[in-house]
Amino acid sequence: MLFGVPFAVVALGAAFAVLVITFVSTGYVKAPPDVALIISGLHERPRVLIGRAGFKVPFFERVDRLCLKQISVDIKTDQYIPTNDFINVKVDAVAKVRVTDDPDGMLLAERNFLNMNEQQIATSLQDSLQGNMREIIGTLDLRSINTDRDSFSDQVLAKASRDMEKLGIEILSCNIQNVTDEHGLITDLGMDNTSKIKKDAAIAKAQAEKEVSIAQAQAEREADDQRV
Repeated sequence: MLFGVPFAVVALGAAFAVLVITFVSTGYVKAPPDVALIISGLHERPRVLIGRAGFKVPFFERVDRLCLKQISVDIKTDQYIPTNDFINVKVDAVAKVRVTDDPDGMLLAERNFLNMNEQQIATSLQDSLQGNMREIIGTLDLRSINTDRDSFSDQVLAKASRDMEKLGIEILSCNIQNVTDEHGLITDLGMDNTSKIKKDAAIAKAQAEKEVSIAQAQAEREADDQRV
């Protein structure tokens, strides 16, 4: 006996304390703001922790991770793609995506990207986004793609968003970085625009000089009339 308490009772109490400590230490989980911890096993719908702490039941529940960070996806075309006017181009673009915060959308993301890191998620989305961009390239001509890139990127974003929603992904932005063609026509278009700008500037300068000369002649005539 220990201070009048049987050793069996003391041992039982110590074992219970160890059990409680083990339960707390193995069951306590804490999720950072950019990661969702998915606790599943005992309920029909998993519990989701984002930026807070919680408990899982050891041996009966498991914890998985879902990345919520903003992810950059390179959607550059590796081969030349024909435009609507049959000019082959390569396009380099970057999309910013993340897992949607909608509960149903997040459930879709859990099925597709659970326990994946940022690079793995980006790689799994590349093929779909590149396919969307190739489709839009085929509907536009070279001049539209090169001169109105905002409209081009908006069309790619709208097209891709429908496919990404099925995966639980939200597209935040799509930016066209570079456009090149197989035969250097974009360079020729740039030279043509430069020549046109120079021509317009020369015409404007000549017109301004003409107006100045006319004004000076008119002023001299008026001065002569006053002297007479």
